[in-house]
Amino acid sequence: MIKLFFITIAIVSCTLLPASDDMNVTGGIDEVHEAISEWIYDTSNRIDIFFSGSSEDVSVQKGTYLDTSFDMYAETYRSAQYRYNISLKLRLPRTQKRLNLVLEDFKKTSSVDLPQSTTPGDTLTNNDYLLGVSYRQQESKYTRIGYGGGIRFRSFTPDPYLTAYISRSFYFSYRWELLLRNKVRYFADYRLDNTATAALIKIIDEKLRFSFQNIYHFLEHDKYRNEIVNTLSLEQFIGPKKGVSYTLSAYSSGDTDSVFKLGYYYGGASFRHYYYRNWAYYQVDGGVMFRESNNFSPSARAMFKIGFLFGRPKRLDGRFR
Repeated sequence: MIKLFFITIAIVSCTLLPASDDMNVTGGIDEVHEAISEWIYDTSNRIDIFFSGSSEDVSVQKGTYLDTSFDMYAETYRSAQYRYNISLKLRLPRTQKRLNLVLEDFKKTSSVDLPQSTTPGDTLTNNDYLLGVSYRQQESKYTRIGYGGGIRFRSFTPDPYLTAYISRSFYFSYRWELLLRNKVRYFADYRLDNTATAALIKIIDEKLRFSFQNIYHFLEHDKYRNEIVNTLSLEQFIGPKKGVSYTLSAYSSGDTDSVFKLGYYYGGASFRHYYYRNWAYYQVDGGVMFRESNNFSPSARAMFKIGFLFGRPKRLDGRFR
């Protein structure tokens, strides 16, 4: 994890440097990116052979990726915050395309207040990660059902877990969609963690999408904590590699030590740009927070993210499907 963090920083530096006649910087970065992607494919292939017992020649590239990024946050009346993100998915097609190996950030939520650190170095040890295998029992345009298991770890402390999920999409005329989803995890130490989602989605045209997302999160380990995030979003492509979004959200929570109450309102905009090929990107967010802890007085908030995709590149055509 630490090595990957420093690789991320190195690639950031090189992709932002102009190429010269004496040293083809971008060519070297392309080689590094290709080498890491090939290593991910090879790892996925070996694990796929292990689980399936078959050495049949099958491509593992589609759906196999690593997404890694580094965030920096600034907000009025608060110290600067940092966060390192990682998401890895290894596709195992020899298992009838039903198994995936997944590494993900356990505490990543839809709340503006993601768990963060006050120093860049602490971001590597403050996050909780899940390493597990997911099995897709059913997957179609309308219904997805699956389950799995793995280990949650922070630093090197393991916590085994089991998980199950179900999602159902309902499609209506004029390109409206209602998405209902529930994902439950049960940990040996952390206990029950459940996330339920209800989202109303409207594709206005191929470059513009509206959504109203409502998320309920229950955490038994954290004093039986209940959280609700309500978010209105309007997303727009302004080019094949550029997009903006406008967001209004509200966060409420409560636990055994505090009553359920509104924590904040937030309104802001976000700009994302794949500035180098289709795998190096940055994102800039800016908005206004109204926190209950500050008597709902306005405070300015900004975020800058730099990230990289390895493995199967994203298809960037500037359209919603």
